[in-house]
Amino acid sequence: MAFERRLEVVLGPGGPGQVKVALGRGQDQFVADVPVELLQRSVRIPNSEFVAVVKGRELVRNEPAGRVWLVIQDQLRAVLNSDWDPIGVADIVDDEYDMYIGHIHSLLATDAAEQAIADHFLWIELERMGLTGTPMDELLGVAANLRNLQLPSMENHGPPARKKTTSRALLPEHVPKPSAS
Repeated sequence: MAFERRLEVVLGPGGPGQVKVALGRGQDQFVADVPVELLQRSVRIPNSEFVAVVKGRELVRNEPAGRVWLVIQDQLRAVLNSDWDPIGVADIVDDEYDMYIGHIHSLLATDAAEQAIADHFLWIELERMGLTGTPMDELLGVAANLRNLQLPSMENHGPPARKKTTSRALLPEHVPKPSAS
C-alpha cells in the first residue's frame, strides 16, 4: 500500500493531454507522465516548480501549502530519523518514515497530547511494521521532541508555484478528453 508524501516537482513537456514531471531531488528523483487535469492552471508553464502530493510514484495533486510543507516535512523527518527510527535505517534511507509525516503533522496541528502521539507511534510499530514496540517512555520522548518543534504555519502560504521562465503556456486552456470507444 502506497502512502502520500510531498515532493518538489519540475514541469516539462509531455504527450497530448500529459506533462512530464520530475519528482523529488537528487538520486531519488524520478520522472512521470501526469494528466494535465491534475495540475492547477498556474503551474502549467514549462519549468514551473511546485510541491505535489505523491502516492508511490503517482502525482495525486498539488500541495496547497507549497514549499512550507517541505520545511515542515524536513523538521518532522529529522526528529523521526534521529529519535524514533524503529527499524534502524535512517542513516541509509532518510525518507523511510515520510509516509507517517502527514498524520503526525495533523496530530501536532490539533495539539494532541504526547500520550496520543506516542500511542500512534506504538500502533505503527505493532500494526504496520510488525515489531515488538519501543518502550513507552522512549516514545513519549519522541512525542515531546515533536511537540517542541517550531513548525511554520500553513496559513498564508503564498502561491503554489514559482515560475522559472516567462515562456508561453505549455498546454492549451482546454484539453480535449479522450473519447469513449
